[in-house]
This record gives sequence, C-alpha cells and structure tokens, in this order.
Amino acid sequence: MESSCNVVVYRKRGLFILQKRVELFGREVFAYVVLDPERKGRETKRLILQTADEKVKRPDLEYLFLRCGVMILVSSFEIPLADVVPTYYLRQRAEVLFGFACDDVGFLPLRVHREESVRGFLFLQFLSLIVFAHLKKVLGNEFSVEEVLFSMRNLKCKVYEKEIIVCEPTREQKEICKKLDIVVPKTLGI
Repeated sequence: MESSCNVVVYRKRGLFILQKRVELFGREVFAYVVLDPERKGRETKRLILQTADEKVKRPDLEYLFLRCGVMILVSSFEIPLADVVPTYYLRQRAEVLFGFACDDVGFLPLRVHREESVRGFLFLQFLSLIVFAHLKKVLGNEFSVEEVLFSMRNLKCKVYEKEIIVCEPTREQKEICKKLDIVVPKTLGI
C-alpha cells in the first residue's frame, strides 16, 4: 500500500491509493483503498490513548490499528486515481445535502398516487435544496438561512396600475442583500 507507485496528491495532502478488482454481490467492481498518513497518525494516537489503560488486550485491536487512516470507495466503473478522493467527497457532500433536505428544508413523506406528482414534488424539493445549500454557503456564520428568509419576507412593495414601488429595506435587509449581491430596485415597471 505505502509505495511510491500508489502516491496521489490531493490538494495539499499526500495519499496512497490502491486500486483492486474485486467481486461484490456477484459483480466485478473496482475497490479503491485510500490511506491518508496524516489521518492515520491522528487516529492511531487516539486509539492508543483509548486502549492504553485496558488490562485485557482486545482481540480486535490489531484490526482497529489497520483501519486507521483508511477509507474505501467501491465503484462499478474504473476511476482515474486522481479523481478517487474528489469522488469520495462528492458522495459525502451529497449525503450532507440530503441531510439538510430532511432536517432543514423539510422533506415530507409523500402521499401521492401518480408518478408525475412524485417527480414534480422531488424536482421542487431538489431546487429548494440547491437554493438552501447555496444560501448557507454564501451566508457563512453571519446569518442563518432561516433568519434571512424570515427577514426578507417582510420586504414589501406597493403595486400601482403602471408601476411597483419597493418599500425601503431595513438595515438588516440591506446587509443581507449586500452579502448575497442582490440589487433591490426602487421601482419596477409593469
């Protein structure tokens, strides 16, 4: 595993990646074993500190030491070694986004009878998830997405026959618009 032919640089990290063809559930797949030496050091240290006081040696301890710093990606198709870790983190980001979808955006259990209804609902939920994730990324820790939506819903306008006049935004609304790079017009034509 720790050989110069398995070295891959990902951002500022030096990793070892080993590709193996394996059979999994009756299909031949590609397993990519990734060893991160820095992570291995941290996890090994933590494991030593956790198990140092144990009077009886655990039979699974050797296995736990072997697992330190290792992650595995299984794919049905071959991935270039330089793309293995970005693919792994892409999967992780997708899981985080679906976590947002369930916890923050409020995906609900579906009670529909037609496939078109399911597709439409999932499309709208997916769009709202994209907007939510983008807002969360842009806002950082300064505002939460919920605070922004709550504040911006109070931005009102007066609708006349030929034009719309936007009411003066509050200081907080101005800060949010500046952070999101949104220009709020004073008037809009109809």
